Amino acid sequence: MDTRLLRSFLAVVRTGGITTAAAELGFVQSTVTTHVQALERLTGTPLLDRHPGGVSPTHAGTLLASRAEQILDLEDRMLAELTADAERPAGPVRLCAPESVCAYQLAPLLPKLRERFPDVDLALFPADTRTALTAIADRRADLAVTLEPSVNTPQVDVVDLGIQELSLVAPATTPLPRDRPVAPTELAATGVLLLEEGCAYSDELAALIAAAGAPVTRPRFGGVETVKRCVAAGLGVALLPTVTVADELADGRLVRLRPPDLAEQRLWLLRPRSRWVSPAVQAVHTLLSESVMPAS
Repeated sequence: MDTRLLRSFLAVVRTGGITTAAAELGFVQSTVTTHVQALERLTGTPLLDRHPGGVSPTHAGTLLASRAEQILDLEDRMLAELTADAERPAGPVRLCAPESVCAYQLAPLLPKLRERFPDVDLALFPADTRTALTAIADRRADLAVTLEPSVNTPQVDVVDLGIQELSLVAPATTPLPRDRPVAPTELAATGVLLLEEGCAYSDELAALIAAAGAPVTRPRFGGVETVKRCVAAGLGVALLPTVTVADELADGRLVRLRPPDLAEQRLWLLRPRSRWVSPAVQAVHTLLSESVMPAS
């Protein structure tokens, strides 16, 4: 059996739709349809119930999905063991994290990773928490770092990497007070530049302002660098990880204000709980767990 059929089928079961699964897998829709039909011919039974809202697994499909996970784990383990070297982990590792964490906290660790594990091929890509969890569930990521107040997901094992300090930053000419927390209504009047939905601290700040009767209506931004430049240009204030604005605060391009009371944000390292992990993935997981990731 071509295990690509199983990977496509699992994506369909998880997303509830062939079109969605195809988009996530990078296939055209007809390819995923062909994979599912091939499995149905092989098993001699329908595996999906088709309905207007998408698809759902039949009883046989649910059983196949459970067994498919085991088969794919065994395939990954077999391939790793054939080339295994206990003293020299090797192979690909896919790690996702928020854009700011990728750029400012994971990137500085890459030289250490290369020195300790030269045969590990790390692919690093940005993702918010929801996307990261989806990527792990769909086997498109081996590990993830998320930035949230807490993580309680039974499908993953979690390591607490520590507090992520945040700074409310403004242009140096801001009239906002620096000796007390800035009120949500003051933030709304000045203008708050938020990152895309799914960013926990941006979403919390927006909700806090909305609860004060001053909803945020400005568009969201896709990256920290864009937000920093807009703040420096006088377009508003922003709540960002301190590590991303350290240089601007040091040279006076931005100033630090006291934010309203917000939940403490922490970095979490996630690994799938039930899936076998390769020596290369374990090596990266151990390195990240042991490393002190700079928080400010």
